[in-house]
Amino acid sequence: MAAHPPTKLFLEKPGRRSFLLSFASFGLTAKIPKADKRSEPVYRFLTPACEVSMSVQYFASSRSKSLRFRDDLTNRNFCLSQSGGEDAACVERFVGSMAIAHYNFHSRLHSGTPLNLRERVLTIDHDSRISPRAPFERVLSIERALVSDIQAFGYNPDNVEQARRNAELLEVWYLVRQDLYLNDQATAFLIVHWKHTLNFISLLDVIPGAGTELIRD
Repeated sequence: MAAHPPTKLFLEKPGRRSFLLSFASFGLTAKIPKADKRSEPVYRFLTPACEVSMSVQYFASSRSKSLRFRDDLTNRNFCLSQSGGEDAACVERFVGSMAIAHYNFHSRLHSGTPLNLRERVLTIDHDSRISPRAPFERVLSIERALVSDIQAFGYNPDNVEQARRNAELLEVWYLVRQDLYLNDQATAFLIVHWKHTLNFISLLDVIPGAGTELIRD
């Protein structure tokens, strides 16, 4: 979800500094408290080019000294900035909720697995006390048939006034639509709806796009 448009990180005046981040990496693991046990089951989809599996890790009511992560393929540690950039102006303190969606691709053609996953994100509804976020797009590179997408919604607890305001606004929410495309396809193969609150990020719905079929076990 981002070379991010001006979606700000933290809740300053309600809605002015909320944030949505994503980052692509093989075997991505958050260096924050353990994932919530309410993780979603694995979803499997069949597209004309490949089979896709999707699973989600949830980190509810997270507190972290920084947005730091580890790439399990390379054992490399890195951190994220408020714009989603890597290892520059990293977020040093974070209170809120996070979710990491993992996508695994299995090719059905001799051409191999897709090279990238493109996402288009739109706020479709929001709490009246906060402002909508501008739509944005981002391309995530697929490495070794895997890609991970981070979403986060929170604030900086070092800002006393901001922390007080956000403690009063724990019930604020966003409803987000995420359209996912493979390579340069014109139509989305998957449409995902999320609800973001400071306590929890929820996966509301996963809708197969044109030419995509849900695999039922």
